Amino acid sequence: MPLQPNLTDIRWTNIKTRLTPAVTLLNDLHDAFSTPFILAISNSTLALITAVQGVKRNKEECIQLMEDIQGILYAIIQLHIKSETKESLPPAMLHDLGKLAQTLQMIQAFVESGHDGNRIKRFFRQGEINALLKNCRTRLHQAQEVFKHNTGHHILEDMDDLQKKTDAMHRELLELISNTSDGTVSDRSSSILYRLDGPENSSNSFSMLPSKPKIFHGRDTELHEIVSTLYQESARVAILGAGGMGKTSLARAVLHHPQIVSKYEQRVFVGCDSARTGIELAAQIGMHLGLEAEKDLTKPVVEYFSRTGPTLLTLDNLDTSWEPKDSRGAVEELISLLTEIPHLALIITMRGAERPAKVRWTRPFLPPLKPLSDDAARQTFIDIADDFHDSADITQLLNLTDNMPLAVNLVAHLVEYEVCSTILDRWKTEKTSLLSDGRDRKSSLDASINISLSSPRITSCPGALELLSLLSVLPDGISDAELVQSNLPIQDILGCKAALLSTALAYNDDHKRLKSLVPIREHVQYFYPPQAPLLQPLRKHFHLLLDLYRTYQGAHKTTGIVNEIAKNLGNLQNVLRLGLHRSNPDITDTINCTISLNAFNRSTGRGRSVLMDEIPAAFPEPCDHRLEARFITEMFGSLMYYPLSDPELLTSQALSHFKHFNDPALKSEFYAALGYYYFTTHRMTAAMQHLQTALQLSLASGDLVQQSAALLTMSQVEGVIGEHRSAQIHAWEAQKCAKSCGNLNLEARSLFREASVCTALGDYRNTSLLLHKGRELLNQCGLSGGNLDHNMMDRQADVHLFKSEFAEARSIHTEIVQTSTGQYTYMQAIGLLNIAEIDVIIGAAACDVHRNLDNARTMLSTVSFLRGLLYSEMISADLSLRDGDVSRAKTVFYESLNSARGNSNELVMYALERLANGARWTDSTFDWTWSIIYLGYAHKTQQKLDLHKSLSFLANVFHSTGDIETAENLFSVALEGFTFMDVHQGRAECMLYLGDIYKDRGDPEKAVEIWKAARPLFQCSLQAKAVAQIETRLSHVL
Repeated sequence: MPLQPNLTDIRWTNIKTRLTPAVTLLNDLHDAFSTPFILAISNSTLALITAVQGVKRNKEECIQLMEDIQGILYAIIQLHIKSETKESLPPAMLHDLGKLAQTLQMIQAFVESGHDGNRIKRFFRQGEINALLKNCRTRLHQAQEVFKHNTGHHILEDMDDLQKKTDAMHRELLELISNTSDGTVSDRSSSILYRLDGPENSSNSFSMLPSKPKIFHGRDTELHEIVSTLYQESARVAILGAGGMGKTSLARAVLHHPQIVSKYEQRVFVGCDSARTGIELAAQIGMHLGLEAEKDLTKPVVEYFSRTGPTLLTLDNLDTSWEPKDSRGAVEELISLLTEIPHLALIITMRGAERPAKVRWTRPFLPPLKPLSDDAARQTFIDIADDFHDSADITQLLNLTDNMPLAVNLVAHLVEYEVCSTILDRWKTEKTSLLSDGRDRKSSLDASINISLSSPRITSCPGALELLSLLSVLPDGISDAELVQSNLPIQDILGCKAALLSTALAYNDDHKRLKSLVPIREHVQYFYPPQAPLLQPLRKHFHLLLDLYRTYQGAHKTTGIVNEIAKNLGNLQNVLRLGLHRSNPDITDTINCTISLNAFNRSTGRGRSVLMDEIPAAFPEPCDHRLEARFITEMFGSLMYYPLSDPELLTSQALSHFKHFNDPALKSEFYAALGYYYFTTHRMTAAMQHLQTALQLSLASGDLVQQSAALLTMSQVEGVIGEHRSAQIHAWEAQKCAKSCGNLNLEARSLFREASVCTALGDYRNTSLLLHKGRELLNQCGLSGGNLDHNMMDRQADVHLFKSEFAEARSIHTEIVQTSTGQYTYMQAIGLLNIAEIDVIIGAAACDVHRNLDNARTMLSTVSFLRGLLYSEMISADLSLRDGDVSRAKTVFYESLNSARGNSNELVMYALERLANGARWTDSTFDWTWSIIYLGYAHKTQQKLDLHKSLSFLANVFHSTGDIETAENLFSVALEGFTFMDVHQGRAECMLYLGDIYKDRGDPEKAVEIWKAARPLFQCSLQAKAVAQIETRLSHVL
C-alpha cells in the first residue's frame, strides 16, 4: 500500500504549485524590462525548490521560509504593475530587490546545510546554522514589510486567493508589456540592428540606428557626394559646419541610403556627446558593440572592427571629446587606429571647419555645410507648418532665420500654433541686441530660440523653461522615468515636456529620451543656467544608482543598472562639475558622488574620471577627514589608469586622516587597495601585511564582502609564491564569508581560487568538482558567459590537458572560441592557442596548427598582449621540434625563455618542459642540464605535475647513461604521482620504460603486463605513435 502524504508534504506541494507561476511571471518581467535582480531572484527560487525537495533536516523551517518567499514574489510583480514608471523601478526599490536576492542566496546556504550527512561536522556547525536561520528569518520579515509597504497589500492575508489572482496578474503583466508608454519593448523587438548578448559589466548593450530624417531638403548634393565617397575603399568623411546646420540629419540620411545599406554589412551610429576623453570615447563605442568592460576598450574596439565585414561607423558630435586640447591626442590616436582597418568606413560630424589630424581623409573633402537654399528652407517650413500661410509672411520669416536648418525648424513649429503675423510682431519687439548690432548666423539662431522661449505655450507653462534649463546641461537627455523618479521641483513636469516638444525646443530621440539640440543647450545654458535646487535632486538620483551598483557589483548581473548609469554619463559629468566648488552646501555629497562615478568608470572600462582632478580644490573647510581618506583610497584603486607620483606620501596622508574618525570598513578598503598595490609591484611580504590588516579591520566592522575580498587576494598572493596550502585555507574562508552574506559571485570566485590551488597540487578531481559548482553559482546569479565563467571553462580544459585527455580539452577550447566571439578577444585568442598546442601534441597537420596560430596572433597583436604572442612563438617552436626542425626550436625556446623570466611562470614552465624532455631531442642536441633546471623550478613553484614530469625526464637521463637502478626508482616515483593525478600519458610513458627495464632484466612476463596496461592509456591520450611502439615491443616478446 503506497505511503499517504503527511501534512508537511501536502503543504510543500501547495507552496510549489503557487511558486511555479510566480517564477514564470518574474521571467516575463525580466525578458520584457531587464529589471535588475529579477533574474537572480527567479533563479534562486528555482534552486531553492530543488534543494528543499531533497532536504533531510530542518524541513519544517525550510518550508516556512519558502511560504514566506512566495508572497514576496507576487508583491514584486505587483510593484511593476502598479509602479508610476512601470518599465523602470526607482533605485530605492531596486535596492530592496538586490537585498532580497542576497537573502534568497543565504536561505539556500541554510537549506544546503540540511543535506549534510556528517553528524560530527553538523554538531560543530550547529551554532553557525542556527545563526544563519535567524538571520534569514529576520531579512525575510524585513522584505515582507518593505514590499507590503510599497504595494499596499497585506502579503500574508492575501495568500489564500493568490492562485485566483495569478491569471489576472498575468493578463495585467502582458498588457503592461504591450502598452509600455515609452515603447521600450516594441523598440527591442523591431528597432535593434543587432544585439550582442554578453555577461556582467559588458552591459549587454545593443546598437540602435537612429531613424531616417522625415523632413530632409536641400542636401541632395552633399548626400550624393558622401554616398559616392563611401563607395571607395577605406572611405573617411568629415561632415563639418556651424551648430544648427543639420550635420547629424545628413549623417542619418547617409546611413539609410539604399546604396549604403547594400554595401555595408553593419552600420553603427555612436553619439559622442558624453565622451570627454579618448578612453571614454572607446568605451562609448564598445558599449554600442556590446563589448565586455575592460580598463581601456581602445584595442578591443579596433580588434572587433578588424574581424567584421564591411562596416560603416558614424561618430556624431565628435567635437565634444576632440575639442579639449588635453584629450585631443588620444582621440586622434583612436580615430587613426580605426582608419587603419581597410574595410571600415568612417563618418564623423563636428562643429567648425577643422578635421582631426592623424587621419588621411578621403578627397575631395566635403566643404563645411552652408545654410539651406531658399527653396529647401521654404519646403522644410511647409512640411512642418503646412502651406496655407501667406507666402510673403513665410518669406519674411525665413529671411530672419538665414535659412539655418535649426532656426527654420524652430520658427516653423511656432507658426504651427500661431499665425505668421503674430510671430513677426513678437520678433520685432523681442529680438535680442545681437540683431540690432548686426545680423549673422549665430544672432539669427539666438533670435529664433528667444522667440520660441517667448511663445505662449512656454510662458503659460512656467516649469517649461526650468526643464529646458536642466536639459541644457544634460547631453544624454532624460527619460520619463528619470523625470518622475528624481523628484524634480517642477510642477506638471510631463506637461512641461509636452510644451517643449510642441515648440521643437526639445525632441524625443530614438531611445525615447528627452533631449535638446546643442545650439539650443548652449544658448539656454548661457542665458538661463540651471540653479542648484534644480540640479540637486537629479544628482541625488544619480548617486543612488551609483551606490546601487557599488553595493551589488559582481554579486548579481547588474546589466540594467550599468545601462542606466551609462545612459547618463555625460549628464553626470556636467551635473557634478557644476557642483564641485566649496560654496556648494552639498559639496561633501557631490565629492562622494564623484568618487563613486570614478569607481564605476574604472570597473566598467571607462578609465579615470577627469573630475577626480577637480576634487582637491573643492574639499570643504574645515577638513573632512573621512572624505579625504576615501578620496585617497579611490586614488589607489585607480592605479592602472593614473600612476601615483608619490604613493608613500599618499599613504602617510591617509593614515593621518584615519586618526580623526573610526570607520573600520573604509580603513579595510584602504589597506586592501594598498595591499594590491604592493602585490602588483612584486613586494609580496608588504602586500600580505597590508592585506592581513585589511582582513582584521573587516572582521571588526563585520563586513563579510570585504573579508571575502581580502582573503581572495591573500590566496592569490600565496598561490604566486607557492604557498598553496595557505592559499587553499584562505580560499575556504573566503567561501564561508561569501555564503554567509549571500554573495554568489564571491562564492564562485572563491571556488575558482580553490580550484586553482587544487590544480597546482595535482588534485584534478576536486578541481573539476569545484569548477562545476562555481559555474552553477554563476548561472544562478545571472553571470553565465562572463569573464569568470570563461576562465572556469579554461581551467577545466587545463585539467583535461594535464591529464592528457586531449579530445576533451580541445572540445572545451573550441566552445570558448565560439562563445567569446565579439566579447572576449583575449579568451578567444588564448582558446585558439590552446587548440594549436593540443594539435601539436596529438600530431595534427602542421597547416592546421599554423592557421590557428596566425588567427590568434592577429587578435593578440591588435590588443598588444605580449605574453600571448610569446606563447604562440613557443607553440610554433614545439611544432618545429615535432617535425624535425631542431635548430629553430632550440633558438626560439632559448629566446622565449629569456623573455618569459620574471613575467610568466607558466610560460617559463612550458619552455623548460620541452627543453628538459630528452625523448623529444636527438642525443647530439639534448642538454640534460635542462632536466635539472626544470626539477629545481618545479620544486620552487610547488607545481606537482611539473615536479613528476621532471622526475620522469631525469629517469630517462639516468636510463640512457646506464644507471638503471636510479632510473627505475625515479620512474616508479613519477608513476606513483601520475597515478594519483590520473595523468594518462605520463603514467603510460613511465610504464613503457619500466617495461623495457624489466625485459632487459630478464622478466618478460612483467614487461608484457605493464606494456599491456600502458596501451589503453596511450590510446586515451591519442598517442598513436606510442601505441605502435607498444605493439612492436609486444610482438617481439610474445
